[in-house]
This record gives sequence, structure tokens and C-alpha cells, in this order.
Amino acid sequence: MKGLSGKYIIITIFSVFCILLSGCQKDEGLTIGTSSVEIGSPIDPDDRALHFRVEINGDGIEKDLEYKVRFKIINSYLRELIDSEEIELDDVYHETGLITGSSVELKKVFSVDEIRKSVEDNKGVIVELYNEEKTIKREVVAIFRENIKQLVKINPTAKIKTIELNDPNEIAIYRIAVSNSTKINYIPDINTHPKYLFNLDNESYYLWITEDVGMIMNTEDTFTIYSLSDSSRKEIKEIID
Repeated sequence: MKGLSGKYIIITIFSVFCILLSGCQKDEGLTIGTSSVEIGSPIDPDDRALHFRVEINGDGIEKDLEYKVRFKIINSYLRELIDSEEIELDDVYHETGLITGSSVELKKVFSVDEIRKSVEDNKGVIVELYNEEKTIKREVVAIFRENIKQLVKINPTAKIKTIELNDPNEIAIYRIAVSNSTKINYIPDINTHPKYLFNLDNESYYLWITEDVGMIMNTEDTFTIYSLSDSSRKEIKEIID
């Protein structure tokens, strides 16, 4: 099933700049308002992006200068996650509006808890407002927002049985099960750890299987779960039994 892996993290940077113009022409009047790092989107459950947001307020703009904003990544975990030490956004012009920065696709598995720690505890991101001549304002980003919820937090000490797939017929059954699985668009009532895990085509999956329910979750994307078809659920249940 295409897109099941969850390995790829699209890191999209959004910046909201609210620049209030007045007669004053001194850029010292510019200030950095609320800034944050956010994972996912509250309106898009498929969003796995890391968003950098900042609000710039002020009443002092030199009309001949082009203002810019950059995020400096101090924390080593975040640097590895986004493969960059600095994110430079588009020029800030003299009108109120939304300016979208760049997007980066990464093959990195992420931990929400580690991102939160990197931002809130380790003060790992700094936002700067600057022009060609100087850095005008510089602030530590202290807010992290989690807009997507991890469905299952796997206890590393939990007993999960690994299903060894060696028989070609069984491999074919599991491959069809993954290919024909359907994403569940609601949060299912998962109150137990998965009892099984299987490896297939360089991916690993958690498996919940009963007489009535069959679900899988990629081990590298614990934010998404998929339902097995009835035929696949019955076949896999027979193999396990």
C-alpha cells in the first residue's frame, strides 16, 4: 500500500507576518511576536510536516530594505531530522499577508517527545528578523504544539511475538493483506499493545488480529492505522492459529 511506510517526513515552513505600517521608519520598532514549532495540522490528519511559525509585529519599516526571517537550528536532534542548521524564509515585504517558506522531504523517523524536548527544554530553535545590514531581533522559540496524536505508544518492554515469514505462500498472503488494507479515518479504540509483529519487504508492522478485527500499523508511523480486509483477516488468523 503506497504511503503506508510513514518514513518520509515533509517539513513545511509557514510564517505569518503581521506588519503594521505607520509613519515611523525605524526598524527598531519591529518585534517578534508568537513563534512556535508544530508537528502536523489540526485540520489535516495526514499532515506529518514540521511547521515553523512566527508573527512579526511592528511600526517601523525602512522602505528601501528587504526584511527576512530565518530559523537557526541549535539542537542536534532537530538538525539531523531536517538535515539543516538554518532555515531562511522568503523576503518580508511591506504588506500584511501569509508568506510560505520552503519544504523538505526527509527519510527520517521522528519522535514527537524528542521534538518537544528539543524545542521546549533544550531551547533548540532561534528565530531572527534581519535585513542586509544587521540582525534586528532574535528570540528563542519556546512553544511546541502537537497537532497529531500518536495512536499507540509502544512499551519497549512489552512482549510482542515476531511472526517469521519464510513460506512463499504465507509471504504472498501477508503482502496482499498490506496492499489491500484500508486506512482508518477515525481513532480506533486501541487499549492493548499489539501481540504480533511481522517484517515484509523491508518494512515492519504491528498486527492486531482477532476473529472480528484485523489491523496493522507501520512501526515507523504510529500515527496511522489500517484495517485488513475480511478475507486477509481470516487467512492471517488461520496461519497464526
